[in-house]
This record gives sequence, C-alpha cells and structure tokens, in this order.
Amino acid sequence: MTNDNLLMVAMAEHCRDLLLRSGTGNRQLPKCLQHEHLLWMCKKIEQRAAEWPATKLHRWLGYLQAAIIAHGILDLNEVKAMFDAAKVAHPSTDQDMTDHLNTEEDFVIDLGGEG
Repeated sequence: MTNDNLLMVAMAEHCRDLLLRSGTGNRQLPKCLQHEHLLWMCKKIEQRAAEWPATKLHRWLGYLQAAIIAHGILDLNEVKAMFDAAKVAHPSTDQDMTDHLNTEEDFVIDLGGEG
C-alpha cells in the first residue's frame, strides 16, 4: 500500500475513534449522517484503501469531516488539526491531491477566461 493510501487509512481510523468516543451524536440528522453509517464508511476506507483511487478516498474522508462538524464533535479548526497530525505521520507524495489541504493558502481553481 502506498504512503498516500496509508494516510487515508490513518485518517479513517482517527474518524472512527472519534465517532466511537463521542456517543450517538445528533439523532435528528439524516440517516446518512448517523454514526452507524459513518462508522461503516470508516471501515470501508480501511478495507478498500489499497484498491480504491485516491480521489474516492478523499471524497469519502471529506464527507466524514463534514459529518463530524455537523454533529458538533469538532469544529473546522479541530478537524484540520486532527488531519494535520495524520499527514505528519504519513506524508503524501501526490501534490495534486494535497494542495487543497494547505490551510495557509487559498484553494483557487483557474478556469481560464476572465482574469
């Protein structure tokens, strides 16, 4: 498994542990945001990280991050700090996949055309 994939597994493990420690969360949120579904997502990332493309892993982790924030478990800065720790342990080699993770710079997409 590549270091990038190990990073995704480490992030999923952090999410899983955080969800387990937090209890049942906000039961008024939709079923797709309930802990049971989020824990299933973490498990699938851990099981499939070696075969899934990095873009899919990033989408799933982004969903988990948003759900953790929606539940009020962590705020945005706390989620960033949690993932920063995982990035230190498993540095990514794919700059295209990690540019958006740099909180020091704006994430800007050049669509061409008007400048």
